[in-house]
Amino acid sequence: MSERNEIEGASNSLDIIPLGGLEEIGLNCTALVYGRDILVIDAGLMFPEVKQPGVDLVVPDFSFLKNNADRVLGLILTHGHEDHIGALAHFLKDVPTTVYGTRLTLAMSMDRLDEYQVPVPPLVVVRPRQTAKLGPFEVEFIGVNHSILDGVGLAVTTPLGVIIHTGDFKIDPCAPPAERTDLFTFARYGESGVLALLSDSTNSDVPGHSLSEVEVGRALTSLFQMAKGRIILACFASSLARIRQVALAAQNSGRKLLFDGRSMLNSVSLGCQVGYLNLEEGAVVEIDEAMALPDDKLVVVATGSQGEPLSALARMASGEHKHIKVDQGDTIIFSARVIPGNERAILTLTNLFHGIGATVVDSRYHTVHASGHGQMEELKLMLDLTKPKYLIPIHGEPQHVLKHAALAMETGMEADRIKILKDGQRLMFTPNGSCQLGAPIHTGRMVVDGNRLGQADDPVLRSRLSLAEMGLVYVILVLNAKDLSLAAPPQVNIHALHYEDEPHLESEAVETTELTLEEWREKQMPPDDFDLSNLIDNVKRNVRRLFKRAISRKPLIFTEVIFIGDGEDG
Repeated sequence: MSERNEIEGASNSLDIIPLGGLEEIGLNCTALVYGRDILVIDAGLMFPEVKQPGVDLVVPDFSFLKNNADRVLGLILTHGHEDHIGALAHFLKDVPTTVYGTRLTLAMSMDRLDEYQVPVPPLVVVRPRQTAKLGPFEVEFIGVNHSILDGVGLAVTTPLGVIIHTGDFKIDPCAPPAERTDLFTFARYGESGVLALLSDSTNSDVPGHSLSEVEVGRALTSLFQMAKGRIILACFASSLARIRQVALAAQNSGRKLLFDGRSMLNSVSLGCQVGYLNLEEGAVVEIDEAMALPDDKLVVVATGSQGEPLSALARMASGEHKHIKVDQGDTIIFSARVIPGNERAILTLTNLFHGIGATVVDSRYHTVHASGHGQMEELKLMLDLTKPKYLIPIHGEPQHVLKHAALAMETGMEADRIKILKDGQRLMFTPNGSCQLGAPIHTGRMVVDGNRLGQADDPVLRSRLSLAEMGLVYVILVLNAKDLSLAAPPQVNIHALHYEDEPHLESEAVETTELTLEEWREKQMPPDDFDLSNLIDNVKRNVRRLFKRAISRKPLIFTEVIFIGDGEDG
């Protein structure tokens, strides 16, 4: 039975199907299915791993939604981080539908669509405590505090009960009132009854409460006032609340702001347009004015907090920035969390700055970053407020999801009320009150490689990885078409391999190729009925054996055969 037919046959159940975000940090995408109707929450990406050379992005496999596109009522975006909106263009190519989100979230999302030349879909701008009716689903948007502004959680009322999706959240009582997590609305649903809570698990293994952004602002003000030279601060471009704190600290220390990096400039522009970033007149300077200021009067806010090689901060560290040359006495502040996998890149930048003589500050020793995700006590409070019948931990790797489950049991929730899902698993609620796993849905990861969308195990990507790990030997044979003899000596080109200690290796590879050809020619009778694939296979095998014996490496061998005379290219 196809996935489409399975949906048609499950008309009385309410299904929760995670398509991404339950076995990784990123790729967040969840489908709610009731009868023939589907509501999708988020369409996020994940950045490629080290073992995915040449890959630009990783996105969820949307084939399930593509196969049922006519049943998708809409896509709701909880906030504007890439792990929730970054796959929007690829989603809309497969599933054209209406997109719901807050002003800032939609503004950032449309910026992504421009890059991929995807037509703008129907948009619905929503606000906290506003409701929207989508078929059998009635959605109330609940304001939440996060490291990006304008985020929402969702209370989805269905014929079988209320599903609450927290989005990414923290509970910061010191945030501006309009930006705090709306605990009252979460509690209101808890009092009336919540069937299932889908709750952010990212910081489920971190004790206590998350740090307030106000504390970061105080620490930055102190650092800015103590610094003698220029300050160069790197943070996520989307962290408008952080940028607001930086602007306030700069004002309090008599410094001007210079924003550097394309994504930073775009984000600041969007923040100003939607009214979430109000910079005083004269607070921001352009590059020419900035270069004329005394060092102790400037703060540069730049991209590159994760060590991205083409970012503004990386170009400063390597001395390749067109305008800004880091000097002894400058202070470099990394005001962002380290995304797992980026530790080495950040350490490289840190060492470069130390070598120049700059002072480097990060969150290990100073309060220059606050997480946007609730920690243990905040997750417990969310459970206490919503009182769900079932908990489904979301947004995290297996360790985070399992720790969230353990926290729930500490609050008294029974183990059988906690549902640990994997991407593609279907959790079904039935009218008689039962909850069970249904047939799994096909899902997985797709990779964006230039303008191409392919499978994560694409043979081309495997070849790239093999090239990176083993090197390449390129063998060219030019043969006379008449008798299959050599028209010129074989050419052997060796790439990405160390063979300095074997100076004769190239000539030995040529000799091996010649001998392989002669052995092959003897078996080709008549010449016009030869097995070229056998020649290529033999050359590859024998040359690879030579390299294995000589330098303990088994490189990829590419063989090209060219015929001259009355033949054709092989």
